[in-house]
Amino acid sequence: MVKAIVLGTYTYFSYTPTDDEVKQLHARMQKIPVANLEGTTLPESVVKDCRARLIAAEKRMLYIHRHCKGDASETGLVQFAQAVMDLDETRAKYPTYVY
Repeated sequence: MVKAIVLGTYTYFSYTPTDDEVKQLHARMQKIPVANLEGTTLPESVVKDCRARLIAAEKRMLYIHRHCKGDASETGLVQFAQAVMDLDETRAKYPTYVY
């Protein structure tokens, strides 16, 4: 049943940090108020590092709290199924084809 959920849904885990989230993390790391960064553009290396940190932190979260892209009803099914069977591994092992 879980394999059918994993292979029969299009929803997937996806998180792309916003520019504001990147600035918030950078401010927290530098121990400065976020307001100090308003209207400024962070260097690309800082943005890349902060985005990578945020994505890594999101992947360590419980599946029920992770960001999903897709249908709302499928999101609940996918979050349940991930705890039993890894979505990416299963979908790679059993690719489905759309005609």
